[in-house]
Amino acid sequence: MSASTLSGIGEIHKLLAKWDPEGVLVPLELSELRVGRGTIDTLVDAVQSALRVHSLEGASQTVALVADTTVITRSGSDLKVRVRRQLGEVYDVRDVILSDGHAVLHVTEDVLEQATQAIRGVQAVVAVGGGTISDIGKLAAARAGVPAVVIVQTAASVDGFTDNVSVVLRDGVKRTVPSRWPDVVIADAETIAEAPEAMNRAGYGEMTSMFTAPADWRLASMLGTDQSFHRGPIAIMEAIAGTIDEWSSGLRQADLRAVEGLALALDVRGIATGVAGTTACLSGVEHVVSHMLDLHQGAKGSPIGLHGAQVGVAAVVAATAWEMLFERMAAGRAHIQDAAFDVAAAEDRVREAFSHLDGRIAEECWADYSQKLSVLASNRDRIEDLISWWPAHERELRSLVRPAAQIADGLREAGSPVDFSDLVPNITPELARWAVESCALMRNRVNVIDLLTLLGWWTPADVDEVLQRAAQHAAGELAVVI
Repeated sequence: MSASTLSGIGEIHKLLAKWDPEGVLVPLELSELRVGRGTIDTLVDAVQSALRVHSLEGASQTVALVADTTVITRSGSDLKVRVRRQLGEVYDVRDVILSDGHAVLHVTEDVLEQATQAIRGVQAVVAVGGGTISDIGKLAAARAGVPAVVIVQTAASVDGFTDNVSVVLRDGVKRTVPSRWPDVVIADAETIAEAPEAMNRAGYGEMTSMFTAPADWRLASMLGTDQSFHRGPIAIMEAIAGTIDEWSSGLRQADLRAVEGLALALDVRGIATGVAGTTACLSGVEHVVSHMLDLHQGAKGSPIGLHGAQVGVAAVVAATAWEMLFERMAAGRAHIQDAAFDVAAAEDRVREAFSHLDGRIAEECWADYSQKLSVLASNRDRIEDLISWWPAHERELRSLVRPAAQIADGLREAGSPVDFSDLVPNITPELARWAVESCALMRNRVNVIDLLTLLGWWTPADVDEVLQRAAQHAAGELAVVI
């Protein structure tokens, strides 16, 4: 699969037909994915195409241009002015410029309400910006009943442009909620190349979760806690994964070929998440560690770092944790620890882990973790079977995890953060350790840390071992583990 205008959708439909002949997956309702050079000049055609999908052809339509106050340039000129001029030649344009009074806009209920009310009555939304504006555009359009949505992607920092969910900040915690598919996504390479370099490098970090999260997703299905696992979304990701090494090094120079490759890879990932009907296929340990950092920073009123950059660093940690599991299982002596199912002790662990934050956060995390613990306890027989028959499952799980050293090498080559010390704002060793050690306590989704915990292999010494080895991978000091 290569990056080109109108790229990927036909090939993706073919993959879905092959891997999902029964139609179990969520139908893909994204009509067009326009990734490449000069695609911004197809905007009016893209809007017409989106309106056509909803039987709203014709020029007598009102389009809402949704954006924030961030200045976005293309070839040195204001992109939003260019977009508005193009749209204004054909449509009535309603400008919706969003602000929450902060330097960086967040997807809060107040902002969503502001956007929803502002776009009522229009026939199409054109959302111009990064992941935040994309999430707002999709969710506000769904709430307001706007038929057509076109996303103009201006950075390659996240993969949420092409899926049917949005991430909302509620009580300081990021939550993924249903929204809707966009009709058309435009990823203009020249525009994305002019985004702050930290954003596109963060996008490479976000992309690395495809090398770790699918194993967590499969593990959860093996343990009986998540029945959504399906090979289709993984096949979609595998179709794009093989191209990454061809262009990743070009991200350091904002090479247009590399920018196209990254944008397409992230957009294809978003499609995989959408058809899976769950973010679990691409959100495992690496994402929850990032969420932990956000949780802490938000509760303390401190700046929150780029999500993708944090994910990339945490992917090295996640892969290292998997490698430790594989090594210890190969050595034998794996036994479920009864103490791991002690509800009172588990509640103490959760409340202690989050005691330095808002009490509501500890309450919400315990509500999620207690549900997970209950499901794990009810599936103890399946967990015992997995351990007894480990050799029968190990090969599949290994195939879903790229070696930590390779992930670290790729991040380094792309110029992305590799270690917690590389992140901005600064993440102290103490904060990084807390985020990694306690990451499984935050939500009800099972990952490799849960299995390590059940086996008694997530003690403070084990956490230290994983962090030390991950740091060595980040420094290029350890060889690839097969």
